[in-house]
Amino acid sequence: MTSGRVRSRFTTNIARPVLDEAELRENLAAAQSWLLLNCAVHATGDTSLLDKYADSIASPSAAVSLLTVQTDECSERTDQEERRELIDLLVESYKIPNDAPLLGVGTEDVMQRMSSIAAGFPVPADQLEMNLNQGGFIPDRIRETNLPPQNLDIAIIGAGMSGIDAAVKALDRGFAVTVYDLEDGPGGVWWSQRYPGVAVDTPATFYSLSYDVRAEWGNYYPDGADYQQYLASIIEKYEFTDRMRYSSRVRSLTWLDDEQRWQIEIESTIDGAIRYESAGIVISAAGLLNRAKWPALKGLHDFQGESIHTAEWKDVDLSGKRVAVVGNGAAGVQVISSLAPVVSALTVFQRQPTYVTPNGAGDGVVDEKERWLRTNVPYYLQWTRLSLLAQTNAASIEVNKVDLDWMHEHDGLSVSHLSAQLRENALKYINSTFGEGSELAKKLTPDFPFAAKRPVRDPKDLTPGGYFWAFQQPHVRLLAEAPAEVRPEGLVANSGEVVEVDAIIYATGMTLDYLSTMKIQGRGDLLLTDIWGEDNPRTYLGGMVPGFPNLFIQDGPNSGVANGGGGHNFMAEVTNNFIFDALQHLIEEGGRAVEVDETAWLEHNDEIDETLRGMLWNHVHHAHTYYTNSVGRAVLPGPFPPEELFRRSQTIDESKLLLEHDARLGASS
Repeated sequence: MTSGRVRSRFTTNIARPVLDEAELRENLAAAQSWLLLNCAVHATGDTSLLDKYADSIASPSAAVSLLTVQTDECSERTDQEERRELIDLLVESYKIPNDAPLLGVGTEDVMQRMSSIAAGFPVPADQLEMNLNQGGFIPDRIRETNLPPQNLDIAIIGAGMSGIDAAVKALDRGFAVTVYDLEDGPGGVWWSQRYPGVAVDTPATFYSLSYDVRAEWGNYYPDGADYQQYLASIIEKYEFTDRMRYSSRVRSLTWLDDEQRWQIEIESTIDGAIRYESAGIVISAAGLLNRAKWPALKGLHDFQGESIHTAEWKDVDLSGKRVAVVGNGAAGVQVISSLAPVVSALTVFQRQPTYVTPNGAGDGVVDEKERWLRTNVPYYLQWTRLSLLAQTNAASIEVNKVDLDWMHEHDGLSVSHLSAQLRENALKYINSTFGEGSELAKKLTPDFPFAAKRPVRDPKDLTPGGYFWAFQQPHVRLLAEAPAEVRPEGLVANSGEVVEVDAIIYATGMTLDYLSTMKIQGRGDLLLTDIWGEDNPRTYLGGMVPGFPNLFIQDGPNSGVANGGGGHNFMAEVTNNFIFDALQHLIEEGGRAVEVDETAWLEHNDEIDETLRGMLWNHVHHAHTYYTNSVGRAVLPGPFPPEELFRRSQTIDESKLLLEHDARLGASS
C-alpha cells in the first residue's frame, strides 16, 4: 500500500498551530461544550478527559428536520467551571510552539466514544470507519502496489462533483486522466443552474468532499455561484486545469475489442465540429438531471412574453413585472422566494404541494467566531461535520421504512412513527404561518407521507426571500392546479380564467436521463439501451454493466442518497472508491479489461428490488416524483444503509468481476 500522490494536500492532514491566547480564549467561549471536549482530547492526547467530562456536558440534540441545521442545537447544562477547564487546556496547548504531536485518529474505542458525543446518541460501531472518512479525519483506503500502465488512461465525462472527485482519485493513484464537459466551465449543475435564488439546501459543512472540507463558508447554505467556485477551486488545488476539456459534448462511446479501448465521439458545443479520441477506461459522471423538462402544454410556444425554464435561465429584469411560476419543487421554491419581493404580481401554479421544512438557520450566515474556530482549532471542523452526518444518517433510512399496519391505520399519510413526526413538524409550520384550516394551509398540505418526494427547505424565515413569506403577500397568488394551456397573453387556469402575465417561469424539473442521450456500444455491438430499455436502468455498485468492459457509470440507477450519506458527495465518493478499487485489482492482476459477471449483476439488482420493497416508494404511488420509472420501480434511491454501501465500496468482492488478459475473458481469482 502506498500513500498516494496528491493526498498530502488533503485537509485530513492537520498540523498543530500556534494561536494568540486572547483571541483563542475569546472564540472558544462561543463553542459548544462537546466540541471543547473532543478538541481538547486531540490537543492534549489525554483520553481520560472523556471519563472526566463526558457525562456532564451537553451533546448536540438530534436534528428535527432532514434539511435543517440548528445553529443553537445544544442546550448547555455544563458547569461553567468545567467549560473553563476545557478552554484552559486548549489555550495551554496552542498558545506557544509545541512539538508534541496532536492525537489524530485514536483507538477505535476512543473514536467511537467521541463520535457518540458528537452525534448526541450511541453511534453503531459498524459506522465508525465511514464516519471518520466522511467526517474528514482519514482519507479513503488505497491498496496500490503497481502503477497503472499507459494504456489504462481514463476519460471522465462530466465536471461536476462526481467527475471532479474521480479526477482527484485518478491522479492520486497515478492514472493519466482527461475530463470532458459540455458546459463552458466546471461545476456541473452548479455551473448550469443560474436562476434567481439558486442555492445549496444541504448544509455545506457536509455537502462537500471529505478530503477537502472548508472552514471559509460564510453561509450554512451557500448560493450556487459560491458552490461552483468551491468545485472549481479543487481543480486548481490539485492542478488538473490542463486536463479539462470544456464545451465538449460526448455523443457516443464504442468499445473497440481489438484495441481494448473506448472510442469517444465528441461534439464541440461552440461550432459543432466532431472529433474522436480514445481511452482505456471511461467513467461517466454526466449526471442524471441535465435537460430541462418542459411541460406538455397546449400553446407552449405561443406566449408573447418572456418564457424561461429555471434550468435554462437567461438574464431578464423581472422587477415590477407580472410573473407566473409553474412548479414548486426545489427550484420552484427558490425562484418563487427570490422573485416575490421584486415583482408586481406573482401567480404560482402548483400541481401538487411538497413538504417545506422551516429554515432553522435564520439568514444562514455563519458567525465570525464559528468560522474562526473551524479555521484555526484542530478537528473542530471535522467534528462539526461528523455530528451533522451522523444525525442525518440516523433519521434518513428510518423515515423511508414502511410499517404497513401503521400506514393503513393513518390513511397512508405516514408510514411509521418517525414519518408521522416529521409530517407533523411540517404541518405545524404550515398551520402556524397560515392558520389551521385556512385555504392556503389546505393548498400547501401534502396528501402523501414525508419523503415520498424530496422535501425542500424554506430559504428564509417569514421574511422577504422566504417561501411561506411569499404567500403571505397580497400580490402573490397560489393556484393548486397545473395550467390548462398557454395563450399569447398568459396561462389558462382549469376554471377557464386567463392569467395575463409578462413572463412565465417553468420550474418543472429536469428530465431523468441515465445516459439516454448518448449511444453506448459495448462488446459485440451490444447497446446499453438493449440492456436497460426505455427507463429501467440497472448497474452493479460502481455503475458496471455486463458486456461493457472498463465502463463505470457514476450517478447511476439506485445511487441516490435518500437512505442516508448526508448528500450527493457521499455517493460520489463511495462509488469512486469502488471504481478505483476495481481498477487496482485489474492492474495488480495484469489485466486489460474488467467487467461485472452477469450473474452477480442480476443478483445485485434482485437484492436492490427486494430491499426497496419495504420502503415507501413501493407503497406510495400518488406523490409526483422522479424517484420511480414509468412502471413504478424505484430507480433513483439507493436501498442500502450508508455504512453498508461504504463497506462494499471500500473492498470489492473480486469474485464478482471478470478480468480480460489479451483476448481471453475469465473469472478473477
